[in-house]
Amino acid sequence: MRVRYEGGILVQDLLKEVILDPVRKTPGSVVSHGHMDHLTSGGIMTPQTLEVLKVRRGGTGHALPYGKEIELNGFRVVLKDAGHVFGSAMVRVDDLLYTGDFNPEGGATCGKARPEFVQSLIVDATYGRPGYNFPPKTDVESDLLNWLEMELASGPVALAGYEFGKSQELISLVNRLGVEVAVSDRIADLADIYVRHGIDLRYRRLSALAEGERKDPRAYILPPGWLRPPLDDSVSWLGAIGLRTAYVSGWCAMFDFTRRYGVDAQFPLSDHGDFEDVMDFIQACRPRRVYTAFSNAKELAKAVDRRLRIKSEALLTR
Repeated sequence: MRVRYEGGILVQDLLKEVILDPVRKTPGSVVSHGHMDHLTSGGIMTPQTLEVLKVRRGGTGHALPYGKEIELNGFRVVLKDAGHVFGSAMVRVDDLLYTGDFNPEGGATCGKARPEFVQSLIVDATYGRPGYNFPPKTDVESDLLNWLEMELASGPVALAGYEFGKSQELISLVNRLGVEVAVSDRIADLADIYVRHGIDLRYRRLSALAEGERKDPRAYILPPGWLRPPLDDSVSWLGAIGLRTAYVSGWCAMFDFTRRYGVDAQFPLSDHGDFEDVMDFIQACRPRRVYTAFSNAKELAKAVDRRLRIKSEALLTR
């Protein structure tokens, strides 16, 4: 089996060929999840990701539920939960597994990525640099909720996270406190998909708040760009209600975003596995060959070679 990057991750075996996470619409491809750097039209994806596609890009595709095996271009293909975001999938192609973005710990709105015995493994290397590690997730969640409770005593608070995946995880987290949550309409459009699939999320839309309610103690969950002016006219009032703000991202474990975004706090809550998670996952899959993909691919390939003694190759990706 041959693997290379050619506008997507191309897997070939003699006359058989399939492309994973292509950069443009490709019939017969497989799409791992609904983040914009992976989301394209025309391919096979989970039913959840297909609904996300329709909201985010307005495209079309073909739904394949987790665990259902199909024949695709001569390969046996099955999707497994990647634990990254709602609907995210690892892709098994015969005796090869492509993780896509993945998280063995999972989240409140998705399952967990579980290792599979394979001959070849293509692994996402977003946090593949040695030393890129997160504090325990339960500790980060506790710190965030404690900070939120304390700040809400003085007024409304805004948490910033990616509009798909992180924002819905934050809704679920804040719901534990019994605190009202208000979100941008775009975040709500995506959260509505979760609710249709049976995930209990409770939130209001910013557009539904009466003017007299805006300063009430509640948690606002917003896209990161909204923490910096200028705000759209429809939500310009957010800048005048004295919000305390926090940025939520795995990258907060490595970088200081308080100055970049002008926020009061930051929390390293990630929907990826960190470096040690990735290494443990690779070892548990027992592959004969590993391909690393995307950012930090070279660093991860070197670490796999040195520590695990598994032949590894960094794919030349975008």
